[in-house]
Amino acid sequence: MTILEILFLIVIFVSNIVQGITGFAGTVIAMPFSIKLVGIDAARLILNLVAIAISLLVVIFNFKKIRFKTLLLLLVFVGIGFGLGYLIHFMNLNGEHALKAYGAVICMIAIIYFFFDVDGNKIPKWIHPIVLIIAGMMHFLFVSGGPLVVIFAVTMIKDKNEFRATLSMMWLILNSIILGIGIGDGFFTPHLLLIGGIAIAISLLSLFIAKLLLKKIDSRQFLKIAYVLLFISGVFAVL
Repeated sequence: MTILEILFLIVIFVSNIVQGITGFAGTVIAMPFSIKLVGIDAARLILNLVAIAISLLVVIFNFKKIRFKTLLLLLVFVGIGFGLGYLIHFMNLNGEHALKAYGAVICMIAIIYFFFDVDGNKIPKWIHPIVLIIAGMMHFLFVSGGPLVVIFAVTMIKDKNEFRATLSMMWLILNSIILGIGIGDGFFTPHLLLIGGIAIAISLLSLFIAKLLLKKIDSRQFLKIAYVLLFISGVFAVL
């Protein structure tokens, strides 16, 4: 294992502690740093494996709480963007430009979340599908559609457990497709699977630590720190 891979695992550890506390920011914070450390293909596939493992656990223990009608509605619009993301990936368009655009979107999200109390109910209805489609594109390309989906999903599902279960089921479906494409493209090597297995173990440890920290910190104040990290991560992607 190289030094860069060790740093990559540290990024996963820290970002998943943030994920465990905020509920949405982990992969978005991790991805730009991970791309610089291990490359976009390895970062994307390993973080996707981590997301599958976490989503699967949530779905297994909360399957009865999934709101399937809402899930289907989200999948329609996020799925359109997901398909567009696949076309960009398949056509091998300029990845550097896509990464910079992704970083700019992350910075915008961080600024909006930091300074404003985001309420999807106050955003015009016609904007919702557009943002969800953009989220789908971001998710296929960078496994990072969460923050944009959360803005609107939280207005559709009020119960926290139903919200978490429904979104986890959506991510499980989409991430499984990314996994299948990665396998089909031959990206998975024994070494990448080894790093992926370690990353999953580290992520589960991170979530356990986050659960302990939640009892001792003010999660609302911690969100502000998360948004700053989100902004730094976006700037890192643009540079």
